[in-house]
Amino acid sequence: MSVFELMEKHGHEGLVFCNDQTTRLCAIIAIHDTTLGPALGGTRMWNYTDEVEAIKDALRLSRSMTYQAAVADCDTGGGKAVLWGDPLKDKSEAYFRAFGRFIEGLNGRFVTYADLGTDERDLCYIRRETAHVAPFVAESAGGGDGAKVTAQGVLWGMRACCKMVFGVSSVKDRRVVIQGVGDVGTHLARLLAEEGAKLIISDIVYDAMKRVQDEIPDAEIKRPDRIFDCDCDIFSPCALGGVINQETFEKLRCRIIAGGAYDVLESDHIGDLLFEKGILYAPDFVISAGELFQSADRMRPVAPEASLERAEEIYDAMVRVLERAGRENIPPYRAARKIAIERIENVGRVRTILTHPPEIGL
Repeated sequence: MSVFELMEKHGHEGLVFCNDQTTRLCAIIAIHDTTLGPALGGTRMWNYTDEVEAIKDALRLSRSMTYQAAVADCDTGGGKAVLWGDPLKDKSEAYFRAFGRFIEGLNGRFVTYADLGTDERDLCYIRRETAHVAPFVAESAGGGDGAKVTAQGVLWGMRACCKMVFGVSSVKDRRVVIQGVGDVGTHLARLLAEEGAKLIISDIVYDAMKRVQDEIPDAEIKRPDRIFDCDCDIFSPCALGGVINQETFEKLRCRIIAGGAYDVLESDHIGDLLFEKGILYAPDFVISAGELFQSADRMRPVAPEASLERAEEIYDAMVRVLERAGRENIPPYRAARKIAIERIENVGRVRTILTHPPEIGL
């Protein structure tokens, strides 16, 4: 497909290519939909195979952000920035300041925060060139922790799924596989252990698994290539996307898939197969929305305690999705998209009302 065909397929408003020869910056900013507000999305740095892979990643993730904000009742649209580079080698102050100037040139249509491969230090450099950095990362009241809030939301989403599948909204004594124990996965492991869940953890970095096991001795460690066919109640992907594909789908022995990773499914077809197999897949853009609750609807930071409380709203959001899926006998991810699209369309109709008339010189 051409770039325009890809944009039309996903329903994108814009795709911005950024190049700075001085710093060797190669970046793509995808703006999916701004009906509800400015396109909000993280800045991801990854050593992509080629520009096609980078473009597709930006398009997929920005669309997920649109749906996430809509279902979470936030007044933001969906966007995503991807930096094509090695986060271990290519970073510099000038690199991120150059990227900040590109963001500034979008005049507020895109607002960003740290994502995979970027951190608070990088954002500080970006923010020297633009104010369009999400306040829950730049100056969160009391220094909130995005990973902790995301994990809190995932836990509440799991509870809603357990209520649907097992009849009780508790993870106590449930066998939970956590794939990826980075920041989100580690916080989730702590929360699940406190709730009495039985943990199986996996990560490509052995030291990460060992740190979690040192803290939670009962957590069982599994090699990454042995994780999908574990007999468990909940499979929780908390690393990269696309992990549920045709090959791994055949191995799954769980009742629920619910984690903090984005774009967990390789394709919509896999989501339909999960539905047919009787595995409840919690839509990633619903269950991982906790981080959005660190910012109020008008991009003002909120206190960490308030953001953790707001993350509990994911339980209600997930219940609405699962009830809609049950009524219409469709996979939950399709029900969630319907809910998101309906809100965007309804608000979009209201926004045809003119609020700032142009100066006509009369």
